[in-house]
Amino acid sequence: MSMTSKVIALMIAVGSVPLFLISAHALHEREPIQSHAKQLWHCGMHPQVIQDHPGDCPICHMALTPMNASGADTHADHAEPTVVRIDSAIVQNMGVRTATVTRGPLSKSVRTVGVLSLPEPGLHDVSLKVGGWIQKLYADQEGMHVHHGDPLFAIYSPELQTAAQELISAEKSWHLLSDRSSQEGRREAQMLVDSARRKLQLWDVDPRDIDAIAKADQPPAQIIFRSPASGHVEEKLIVQGGSVQPGMKLLRIADHSTMWLEAQVYEDQFSLVKSGQQVVATVDALTGRQFNGTIGFIYPHVDHMARTLKVRATLDNPDFDLRPGMYATVTIQTQPIPNAILCPREAVIDSGQKQIVFIDEGNGHFSPRQVRTGLLGDDNKLQILEGLEPGQTVVTSGQFLMDVESRTIEATQKLSAK
Repeated sequence: MSMTSKVIALMIAVGSVPLFLISAHALHEREPIQSHAKQLWHCGMHPQVIQDHPGDCPICHMALTPMNASGADTHADHAEPTVVRIDSAIVQNMGVRTATVTRGPLSKSVRTVGVLSLPEPGLHDVSLKVGGWIQKLYADQEGMHVHHGDPLFAIYSPELQTAAQELISAEKSWHLLSDRSSQEGRREAQMLVDSARRKLQLWDVDPRDIDAIAKADQPPAQIIFRSPASGHVEEKLIVQGGSVQPGMKLLRIADHSTMWLEAQVYEDQFSLVKSGQQVVATVDALTGRQFNGTIGFIYPHVDHMARTLKVRATLDNPDFDLRPGMYATVTIQTQPIPNAILCPREAVIDSGQKQIVFIDEGNGHFSPRQVRTGLLGDDNKLQILEGLEPGQTVVTSGQFLMDVESRTIEATQKLSAK
């Protein structure tokens, strides 16, 4: 029989995904039939189904057919019963590819999503320590941008009027003292000026407005209160002409020059994320731009529903392009593992219970090896914790066919031994 006729393509429908398998008869070089071997039956459509008596296939319900009694390779040079031997021509037809196991650094990035929010240190609430009436409202709409020192509103307050009059009187008394006045008298006059100034300062009157009051002949009808920070008017709780009470929240100023990025990290990635790691973020609204930051805080609790941990980074936002509430795609640059054994991810067959790779031993011999894997790197390299050594050659394409053949050989040997 020709080599080509040995290759039988079989399609097995697993759900909606077709898998193409090569029959175990094509992969394995069979030995001559031995008279003392037990007769076995198998399914032509599902070569993994093998039993020691006639019957029907439990998968497709076709009648099982007899197979060569020497289902297993009994050649003397087989050191391991599940080693697969494949003719070189079939290896070429299968498109078998291999790669070398290496040792080196493993780079691993955590990719997740996050939400932009206003940084809490950038929030400034404006309230008064005195009561009065809003005579003029400069910050008259939410969302408007104000700079540090810009006027927010002007207020008439009897308490401020009294304090302003005390400052004016103290300034005039100090200036009326002549150079021939006693040092003690001049010191007391200066203390009165300083005390009057300090009262206005403690009531949050801006120093430039205090200087203007000190030079006036009488208190101004209204006193201006200025913004304590640059930012946007996040909340406005007053209107022009309204009355205000001490301690009442009037405005909230939010500084947008930096933004908090709060990202969710899944539970199996907790050990990779540390404070101080670099973060790269992109948002859909700003295509082609990246925003860099550093993780500054890791929240101490886990979301028990989503099983995620929240981490926070700070991003610079000098042009105010980033806005609160935007979603961002986040990449966290974790610390690489400096010395790891690496092999391509596609070389590993993961059954859920164990992980197998096939090692190319040369001359058409391929042996399965159980391994224990670690992290998957950014370059699709998998960390190998046990089972492989640097320099070994592993199969990266066609190993699933070898796995079917290896299992077929193993099952045949077990049944033949009964």
